[in-house]
Amino acid sequence: MPIRHVAGNVMWTVHGQVWAVYRVAGSGGGDTSRRSKDRRLGQLEALVKSLTGESMLLSLCPAVDPESVLAKMTTGIDLTVSARYRESTELLRGQLEQLELTGRTDWLAVPLPLARGEAVREVFAAARADVALQLGLLPRPVSAREEGERLAQAERMASMWPSGIALRAATTPEILWIYGHSARRGLLEPVLPEGEQARRRGRGRGAASLGQVALAEGGNLLEDLEDDDDGGVNVGWGPHRTGHGAVHGRAGRRGRRRGRKTGPVSPFARRWLEVTTEWGPSYQVMLALAEMPEAFVFPGSEYLASLDAFSFPVDWVVRLHVSSGAEAEAKTRRQARELAHQYAEYEGESAGVPASVDKAVGGLDEYRERLTASSTEVEVRAMAALCVWGGTPEEAERRAGELAGHFAGNEYTFARPRGEQENLWYGMLPGTRTPQVMAQYAQYLLARDFAMAAPFNGGGLGDSTGPLFGLQLAGGGVRPVLTDWTRGPRENTSATAAFIGELGAGKSTAMKAAVYSVLAAGRRTRGSYRRGRVVIVDRTPRQEWLRYAQACPGQTECITIDDHARISLDPLRTFTGREAQRFTESFLTLLLGLAPMSDEGIALSEAIETVLAQPHPSMRVLVEELTNRGTLGDACSAMAARRLSAVRRKDLARAVFDETLPVVRGSSADTLVFSVASLALPTKSELREGRLEKMEFEKVFGRAVMYLIAALCRKIVYADLDEFALVVWDECWWLTSSPEGLALALELVRDGRKHGAGALFGGHDDEDIGSGDLEDGQILRGLIPRKFVFRHTDVTLARRALTFLGCDPNDQDLLALVTTGLSPNSPELSDDERAARAGECLHRDLTGRIGAMQITLPADEQAVAHIHSQPLQSTTA
Repeated sequence: MPIRHVAGNVMWTVHGQVWAVYRVAGSGGGDTSRRSKDRRLGQLEALVKSLTGESMLLSLCPAVDPESVLAKMTTGIDLTVSARYRESTELLRGQLEQLELTGRTDWLAVPLPLARGEAVREVFAAARADVALQLGLLPRPVSAREEGERLAQAERMASMWPSGIALRAATTPEILWIYGHSARRGLLEPVLPEGEQARRRGRGRGAASLGQVALAEGGNLLEDLEDDDDGGVNVGWGPHRTGHGAVHGRAGRRGRRRGRKTGPVSPFARRWLEVTTEWGPSYQVMLALAEMPEAFVFPGSEYLASLDAFSFPVDWVVRLHVSSGAEAEAKTRRQARELAHQYAEYEGESAGVPASVDKAVGGLDEYRERLTASSTEVEVRAMAALCVWGGTPEEAERRAGELAGHFAGNEYTFARPRGEQENLWYGMLPGTRTPQVMAQYAQYLLARDFAMAAPFNGGGLGDSTGPLFGLQLAGGGVRPVLTDWTRGPRENTSATAAFIGELGAGKSTAMKAAVYSVLAAGRRTRGSYRRGRVVIVDRTPRQEWLRYAQACPGQTECITIDDHARISLDPLRTFTGREAQRFTESFLTLLLGLAPMSDEGIALSEAIETVLAQPHPSMRVLVEELTNRGTLGDACSAMAARRLSAVRRKDLARAVFDETLPVVRGSSADTLVFSVASLALPTKSELREGRLEKMEFEKVFGRAVMYLIAALCRKIVYADLDEFALVVWDECWWLTSSPEGLALALELVRDGRKHGAGALFGGHDDEDIGSGDLEDGQILRGLIPRKFVFRHTDVTLARRALTFLGCDPNDQDLLALVTTGLSPNSPELSDDERAARAGECLHRDLTGRIGAMQITLPADEQAVAHIHSQPLQSTTA
């Protein structure tokens, strides 16, 4: 072990150095706008310029235990009354165990600057501890006073770094986890401590709990140990190991081979490392960055961020040595003089000076110009290495080959130097000295050029707890995406989400998966919500939302709106007070085609106010009131009464004017579905062309009634503050196409958090959510925190979708992803391949992180059987 004592985020090494370790919050900026990428680039550049001397950037992919995922999925949920959710999590347990679940964590390790006297004391203390161990004695621990001084120093140093990169002091268990992870990659890894688990009692000596590790370059060591006549040798790591593996694997090679055929083995055939612990052998391959392009283009040079695009996890480390611009400029002057001498060497050469010399001179001049352009500029000596692993040497080799081959096309060369796997492995541990092999591959860069590699760019998606909603696509391995729909109101933000995509892209299926999460996991043991409820407007002729709701947990109640309606939607009977006045006016102005401030509109408003003051207001009473006013000479009231009487005679109007029908009350059902397939609606083109005056009555009536139903949805989800409720408006253009409906949707988004309510908006285009030509539409789109963008093969719609998500609409990579990369529907793919890619999307989560993910279907066969929109759809995700 390179460390002998740990306290908080500070560790004392066996070399006499003291390091501080910090955990960095990844930006999750791989799929964000160009402006966000430029801002992150500037933040990384500023951080690099603030570092001096040696430092270490480390990014690791921790294995995620399926049990920990299930624990987060059931946090706060009352499983005693959520039988189907409990069964679905048990079924999900077996599915998760078949996946390579991973995450990504980023770290920054920096040696603390020590005065000369302090440095001498640390070297002496480290040597004394080593001698004590050799004598079988317990080394003297670091004093509590020194611990406090170093912790305070580490805190002061971090406080002077730019605030753009979010980081915090690592904890002792997290530091120890880094070493445990390095030894057990791909095995039963230690769980990364989180929250309260990250606090640990005791002082300093936790490193002793890590046990022993045997390292074998190419796996030869263990074979030799088995054949050693002397019975082998005990190798491992402990506080007394000071070298980079110098004590490992020497004695075991002196034994004789017994009964084994031997043959020549190429020294290049086994360039991997076998790391053996009591949990078994881990096969790891380390690759050092040997060459880089001569020039960088941003975006396009983020090779560290691109490591998350592979289907397997990749750990990486970059050791830095940062020098001031003045110090580096002195070196470049010497290089310039050396290049100038080369011109003299070629004076007698008939072919002239080689082009490579001119190229080197030009590159050096540009480098010196940039180096001296700013007093804050620094030179960065960067030494990067990657690590991949597998269950077998062949799997690890395959992954390493895939990595090297991918980057070779982009002029990045990753080498596996013979016999250096062990040294590179040690080079990925905080507290170790930089191995010579890494120094040989050092790259000299300016701060901005190095920042273009986009370190610390990883990040997860979703929430820390909640039902499993999807799997992150770009992340190396499989990263679960949990979504807690109740989180928004609990944290003073909105529970609203928008789903947009073309026909068949998967948005309705994703909305149904969200509905299942709310209904199945809605009953909680703590917090303010007793259960989760959903109100759905189902416009589908096949009543697919109704059938799906009936297949979900809980009771379902359906209200059908047609000429045989059994429930009244009369707004004067359903609402009270100011709501009754407002919603009745809006409903009737839509129905009768009146301008609110026209003479007829004002007469209608006055009559509604009078009717509401009576004991039993209703639409029948309103017609009588308008008629009476018309009899007394009010021509506007007479015209409004005539219009209402004409509507009253229609069959469809029974749901509004029949006083014998009961009104909608607060339902005790878990799901309430308004089935409105019988209502005709104007098309979007008809609304845009302003053809309302010549439109069929059925469409005018349907548009007005749909507004009334949306108002009822709002009332129902606001009814009980002890319950969390979602309203589902799929194909929501029918609501947002009118100013009244748009205002209603905006009100729900604004005030929903106060009532524990939210909405799910579904549409084919971002204009369906809210027109960008209207101020309310822009506000509505801006206030929706969770956004999902599914496949859009039309480039124009794809650009608008990316803008809605907050990404760069002109980013060609993102455009290609949305148009062809998400759930591809190519005829060249088989049905099974298309089914395996279904539900892919770009997601902006509650905290603003953007990434690609795939929606997962509920682990509930009954629900999945009715989740798809098209008939005879396979139930495989």
